[in-house]
Amino acid sequence: MSKIKNYVKSFFLLFRRKRIIPILQPESKELLCGKTVVVIGGCGGIGLAIVKKMLRNGAYVIVTGQNQAKLESVKKKLQDKIETVLFSLTDFTSYDDIIEKCSSFNGKIDILVNSAGIHKMYKGFNYFSASEDEYDEILEVNLKANFFLCQKFGKYFVDNKIKGHILIISSQSALEPAWSPYRLSKNGVDSIIKGAAQQLIKYGIIVNGIGPGPTNTSMQSYESCGTIYTEQNPIYRYTTIDEVAEFAVMLSSNLGDTIVGQTLYMSGGRGIIEIR
Repeated sequence: MSKIKNYVKSFFLLFRRKRIIPILQPESKELLCGKTVVVIGGCGGIGLAIVKKMLRNGAYVIVTGQNQAKLESVKKKLQDKIETVLFSLTDFTSYDDIIEKCSSFNGKIDILVNSAGIHKMYKGFNYFSASEDEYDEILEVNLKANFFLCQKFGKYFVDNKIKGHILIISSQSALEPAWSPYRLSKNGVDSIIKGAAQQLIKYGIIVNGIGPGPTNTSMQSYESCGTIYTEQNPIYRYTTIDEVAEFAVMLSSNLGDTIVGQTLYMSGGRGIIEIR
Protein backbone atom coordinates (compact mmCIF):
# COMPACT_ATOMS: atom_id res chain seq x y z
CA MET A 1 0.00 0.00 0.00
CA SER A 2 2.81 2.39 0.90
CA LYS A 3 4.45 1.74 -2.48
CA ILE A 4 1.25 2.77 -4.27
CA LYS A 5 1.01 5.95 -2.18
CA ASN A 6 4.61 6.85 -2.98
CA TYR A 7 4.01 6.26 -6.68
CA VAL A 8 0.91 8.48 -6.70
CA LYS A 9 2.73 11.16 -4.73
CA SER A 10 5.71 11.08 -7.14
CA PHE A 11 3.35 11.32 -10.12
CA PHE A 12 1.60 14.44 -8.80
CA LEU A 13 4.92 16.07 -7.83
CA LEU A 14 6.24 15.45 -11.33
CA PHE A 15 3.07 16.87 -12.87
CA ARG A 16 3.16 19.95 -10.62
CA ARG A 17 6.80 20.69 -11.42
CA LYS A 18 6.42 20.31 -15.17
CA ARG A 19 7.46 23.38 -17.10
CA ILE A 20 7.46 24.30 -20.75
CA ILE A 21 11.02 25.19 -21.76
CA PRO A 22 11.54 26.35 -25.36
CA ILE A 23 14.13 24.51 -27.45
CA LEU A 24 17.23 26.66 -27.95
CA GLN A 25 18.41 27.64 -31.40
CA PRO A 26 22.23 27.27 -31.42
CA GLU A 27 22.55 28.96 -34.80
CA SER A 28 21.46 32.31 -33.34
CA LYS A 29 23.99 35.04 -34.07
CA GLU A 30 22.88 37.11 -31.08
CA LEU A 31 22.98 34.71 -28.15
CA LEU A 32 23.05 37.60 -25.66
CA CYS A 33 20.37 39.83 -27.18
CA GLY A 34 18.64 41.76 -24.40
CA LYS A 35 21.26 40.81 -21.80
CA THR A 36 23.28 43.23 -19.70
CA VAL A 37 26.84 42.11 -19.03
CA VAL A 38 29.40 43.42 -16.54
CA VAL A 39 32.96 42.57 -17.61
CA ILE A 40 35.57 43.12 -14.92
CA GLY A 41 39.04 43.59 -16.41
CA GLY A 42 37.74 44.29 -19.91
CA CYS A 43 40.37 46.79 -21.06
CA GLY A 44 42.87 44.42 -22.65
CA GLY A 45 43.79 40.92 -23.72
CA ILE A 46 41.16 38.27 -23.06
CA GLY A 47 38.82 40.73 -21.32
CA LEU A 48 38.65 43.13 -24.26
CA ALA A 49 38.16 40.25 -26.71
CA ILE A 50 35.21 39.09 -24.59
CA VAL A 51 33.72 42.60 -24.56
CA LYS A 52 33.90 42.81 -28.37
CA LYS A 53 32.42 39.35 -28.86
CA MET A 54 29.57 40.05 -26.46
CA LEU A 55 28.72 43.29 -28.25
CA ARG A 56 28.54 41.35 -31.53
CA ASN A 57 26.14 38.95 -29.84
CA GLY A 58 23.69 41.69 -28.90
CA ALA A 59 24.68 42.35 -25.29
CA TYR A 60 24.65 45.68 -23.47
CA VAL A 61 28.14 45.78 -21.94
CA ILE A 62 29.54 47.58 -18.90
CA VAL A 63 33.32 47.44 -18.50
CA THR A 64 35.01 47.97 -15.16
CA GLY A 65 38.68 48.61 -14.47
CA GLN A 66 40.96 50.43 -12.07
CA ASN A 67 42.60 52.73 -14.65
CA GLN A 68 40.41 55.61 -15.82
CA ALA A 69 42.61 56.40 -18.85
CA LYS A 70 42.37 52.81 -20.10
CA LEU A 71 38.61 52.78 -19.62
CA GLU A 72 38.24 55.98 -21.63
CA SER A 73 40.54 54.62 -24.35
CA VAL A 74 38.53 51.41 -24.70
CA LYS A 75 35.24 53.32 -24.79
CA LYS A 76 36.57 55.56 -27.54
CA LYS A 77 37.96 52.57 -29.45
CA LEU A 78 34.57 50.86 -29.32
CA GLN A 79 32.83 54.06 -30.42
CA ASP A 80 30.98 54.58 -27.13
CA LYS A 81 29.10 51.28 -27.46
CA ILE A 82 29.91 50.43 -23.84
CA GLU A 83 29.55 51.96 -20.40
CA THR A 84 32.57 52.15 -18.09
CA VAL A 85 32.95 52.13 -14.31
CA LEU A 86 36.08 52.71 -12.26
CA PHE A 87 36.43 49.80 -9.84
CA SER A 88 39.19 48.22 -7.78
CA LEU A 89 38.74 44.52 -7.01
CA THR A 90 40.52 44.93 -3.68
CA ASP A 91 38.10 47.60 -2.45
CA PHE A 92 35.72 45.01 -1.01
CA THR A 93 33.50 47.58 0.72
CA SER A 94 32.57 49.03 -2.69
CA TYR A 95 31.08 45.85 -4.20
CA ASP A 96 27.44 46.68 -3.33
CA ASP A 97 27.80 50.22 -4.69
CA ILE A 98 29.37 48.96 -7.92
CA ILE A 99 26.52 46.48 -8.46
CA GLU A 100 23.98 49.25 -7.85
CA LYS A 101 25.76 51.59 -10.27
CA CYS A 102 26.13 48.96 -13.01
CA SER A 103 22.49 47.90 -12.70
CA SER A 104 21.35 51.52 -13.06
CA PHE A 105 22.62 51.83 -16.65
CA ASN A 106 20.14 49.42 -18.22
CA GLY A 107 17.88 48.60 -15.30
CA LYS A 108 19.47 45.23 -14.47
CA ILE A 109 22.50 42.95 -14.72
CA ASP A 110 22.19 39.48 -16.27
CA ILE A 111 25.80 38.32 -16.56
CA LEU A 112 29.04 38.82 -14.66
CA VAL A 113 32.37 38.02 -16.28
CA ASN A 114 35.52 38.44 -14.20
CA SER A 115 38.57 38.51 -16.44
CA ALA A 116 40.81 40.34 -13.97
CA GLY A 117 43.77 38.71 -12.29
CA ILE A 118 47.46 39.13 -11.55
CA HIS A 119 50.45 36.93 -12.16
CA LYS A 120 53.90 37.41 -10.64
CA MET A 121 56.54 35.64 -12.67
CA TYR A 122 60.08 36.75 -13.32
CA LYS A 123 63.46 35.34 -14.20
CA GLY A 124 64.71 32.99 -11.53
CA PHE A 125 61.27 32.55 -9.94
CA ASN A 126 60.88 29.25 -8.11
CA TYR A 127 59.28 27.72 -5.04
CA PHE A 128 61.90 29.21 -2.69
CA SER A 129 61.73 32.74 -4.08
CA ALA A 130 58.01 33.36 -3.44
CA SER A 131 57.56 36.09 -0.82
CA GLU A 132 54.81 36.71 1.69
CA ASP A 133 53.92 40.03 0.05
CA GLU A 134 53.50 38.35 -3.35
CA TYR A 135 51.42 35.61 -1.76
CA ASP A 136 49.05 38.11 -0.10
CA GLU A 137 48.70 40.29 -3.21
CA ILE A 138 47.99 37.41 -5.60
CA LEU A 139 45.52 35.61 -3.34
CA GLU A 140 43.68 38.84 -2.56
CA VAL A 141 43.03 39.61 -6.24
CA ASN A 142 42.74 36.13 -7.71
CA LEU A 143 41.04 34.29 -4.87
CA LYS A 144 39.38 36.54 -2.29
CA ALA A 145 37.91 38.85 -4.94
CA ASN A 146 36.38 35.96 -6.88
CA PHE A 147 34.77 34.54 -3.74
CA PHE A 148 33.06 37.81 -2.85
CA LEU A 149 32.17 38.67 -6.45
CA CYS A 150 30.27 35.38 -6.71
CA GLN A 151 28.67 35.99 -3.33
CA LYS A 152 27.62 39.60 -3.98
CA PHE A 153 26.46 39.20 -7.59
CA GLY A 154 24.78 35.92 -6.66
CA LYS A 155 22.79 37.70 -3.95
CA TYR A 156 21.87 40.46 -6.42
CA PHE A 157 20.53 37.86 -8.86
CA VAL A 158 18.60 36.05 -6.12
CA ASP A 159 17.10 39.26 -4.65
CA ASN A 160 15.99 40.41 -8.10
CA LYS A 161 14.84 36.96 -9.28
CA ILE A 162 17.29 37.02 -12.20
CA LYS A 163 18.48 33.71 -13.60
CA GLY A 164 21.93 35.11 -14.18
CA HIS A 165 25.27 33.76 -15.31
CA ILE A 166 28.66 34.16 -13.63
CA LEU A 167 31.80 33.34 -15.59
CA ILE A 168 35.28 33.42 -14.08
CA ILE A 169 38.35 33.53 -16.33
CA SER A 170 40.78 31.31 -14.47
CA SER A 171 43.87 29.49 -15.74
CA GLN A 172 45.13 26.08 -16.78
CA SER A 173 47.50 26.45 -13.80
CA ALA A 174 44.60 25.22 -11.64
CA LEU A 175 45.43 21.74 -12.97
CA GLU A 176 49.00 21.86 -11.62
CA PRO A 177 50.43 21.31 -8.12
CA ALA A 178 50.31 24.58 -6.18
CA TRP A 179 54.01 25.31 -5.74
CA SER A 180 53.49 29.04 -6.43
CA PRO A 181 50.99 31.57 -5.05
CA TYR A 182 49.53 31.97 -8.57
CA ARG A 183 48.90 28.22 -8.96
CA LEU A 184 47.46 28.08 -5.45
CA SER A 185 45.08 30.93 -6.27
CA LYS A 186 43.86 29.21 -9.44
CA ASN A 187 43.40 25.89 -7.62
CA GLY A 188 41.22 27.85 -5.21
CA VAL A 189 39.28 29.55 -8.01
CA ASP A 190 38.33 26.12 -9.36
CA SER A 191 36.81 25.30 -5.96
CA ILE A 192 35.06 28.68 -5.75
CA ILE A 193 33.41 28.00 -9.13
CA LYS A 194 32.16 24.60 -7.95
CA GLY A 195 31.00 25.95 -4.58
CA ALA A 196 29.19 28.98 -5.98
CA ALA A 197 27.57 26.80 -8.66
CA GLN A 198 26.31 24.40 -5.99
CA GLN A 199 24.83 27.18 -3.87
CA LEU A 200 23.28 29.22 -6.70
CA ILE A 201 21.94 26.61 -9.12
CA LYS A 202 18.78 26.20 -7.02
CA TYR A 203 17.93 29.79 -8.00
CA GLY A 204 18.59 29.18 -11.69
CA ILE A 205 21.98 30.96 -11.58
CA ILE A 206 24.74 29.34 -13.63
CA VAL A 207 28.39 29.58 -12.56
CA ASN A 208 31.30 28.36 -14.70
CA GLY A 209 34.89 29.16 -15.58
CA ILE A 210 37.34 29.13 -18.46
CA GLY A 211 40.96 28.15 -17.86
CA PRO A 212 43.17 29.25 -20.75
CA GLY A 213 46.66 27.81 -21.06
CA PRO A 214 49.31 29.48 -23.25
CA THR A 215 47.41 32.36 -24.86
CA ASN A 216 48.50 35.13 -27.19
CA THR A 217 48.47 37.84 -24.52
CA SER A 218 51.08 40.06 -22.91
CA MET A 219 50.76 38.04 -19.68
CA GLN A 220 52.26 35.12 -21.60
CA SER A 221 54.98 37.43 -23.01
CA TYR A 222 53.51 36.76 -26.45
CA GLU A 223 54.90 38.81 -29.30
CA SER A 224 53.06 38.76 -32.63
CA CYS A 225 55.34 37.61 -35.43
CA GLY A 226 52.66 36.41 -37.83
CA THR A 227 52.43 33.05 -36.05
CA ILE A 228 50.86 31.53 -32.95
CA TYR A 229 53.43 28.74 -32.76
CA THR A 230 54.64 27.81 -29.29
CA GLU A 231 56.40 24.88 -27.66
CA GLN A 232 54.49 25.37 -24.41
CA ASN A 233 51.80 22.77 -25.10
CA PRO A 234 51.25 19.49 -27.00
CA ILE A 235 49.48 21.15 -29.96
CA TYR A 236 52.34 23.62 -30.51
CA ARG A 237 50.18 26.72 -30.78
CA TYR A 238 48.72 29.38 -28.56
CA THR A 239 45.04 29.57 -27.73
CA THR A 240 43.84 32.88 -29.19
CA ILE A 241 41.94 35.49 -27.23
CA ASP A 242 39.12 35.31 -29.79
CA GLU A 243 38.75 31.56 -29.16
CA VAL A 244 38.42 32.21 -25.43
CA ALA A 245 35.87 34.96 -26.12
CA GLU A 246 33.79 32.64 -28.32
CA PHE A 247 33.40 30.14 -25.49
CA ALA A 248 32.81 32.95 -22.99
CA VAL A 249 29.74 33.99 -24.97
CA MET A 250 28.46 30.43 -25.11
CA LEU A 251 28.93 29.79 -21.39
CA SER A 252 27.28 33.12 -20.53
CA SER A 253 24.23 32.41 -22.67
CA ASN A 254 21.33 30.02 -22.21
CA LEU A 255 23.06 27.74 -24.68
CA GLY A 256 25.51 26.85 -21.92
CA ASP A 257 22.96 26.20 -19.18
CA THR A 258 23.65 22.46 -18.98
CA ILE A 259 27.27 23.20 -18.07
CA VAL A 260 27.28 23.92 -14.34
CA GLY A 261 30.20 24.41 -11.94
CA GLN A 262 32.80 23.47 -14.51
CA THR A 263 35.96 25.06 -15.84
CA LEU A 264 36.61 24.69 -19.54
CA TYR A 265 40.37 24.28 -19.91
CA MET A 266 41.65 25.67 -23.21
CA SER A 267 45.26 24.63 -22.82
CA GLY A 268 46.12 22.55 -25.86
CA GLY A 269 46.49 19.59 -23.52
CA ARG A 270 48.84 21.19 -21.01
CA GLY A 271 47.81 20.20 -17.52
CA ILE A 272 45.63 17.43 -18.93
CA ILE A 273 47.95 15.10 -20.82
CA GLU A 274 51.17 16.96 -20.07
CA ILE A 275 52.13 18.45 -16.73
CA ARG A 276 55.24 20.58 -16.41
